Amino acid sequence: MQVTKTDMPKLTLARYILETSLMFYEFIGVSESLMAAAAILLALKMHDKETTWTPILQKYSGYKAEDVEPLMWELNHMLHKRRVMYDRLETVFSKYSHEVFFSVAAVPLLPDVYTLERPVQAPPSSSPK
Repeated sequence: MQVTKTDMPKLTLARYILETSLMFYEFIGVSESLMAAAAILLALKMHDKETTWTPILQKYSGYKAEDVEPLMWELNHMLHKRRVMYDRLETVFSKYSHEVFFSVAAVPLLPDVYTLERPVQAPPSSSPK
């Protein structure tokens, strides 16, 4: 992403997040651009927890922080659930564990703000109206 000068490992991490989300039906109704924005924010935060949604990201994505952050936390929850409850869904994880993909599947997740018992779900604000 040239606009924010994001490096390839972070962009690859965002791709890993998005590719993993394809296995979760709950995100089917969420716009692709919002999914991409939330995945970018999550990838940036996984590398630096202090990262925030900047005015540049808002300008070029068209989304405000309050639009992106609820979905970002759902994607983070999805990654936790995938590791613990859906560990048999390993193809994408294995792919992104390789050095050619910067081993991004091994990047530590953010703490989950939800319990593991809670199902993965798209935030109501991210569904089409």
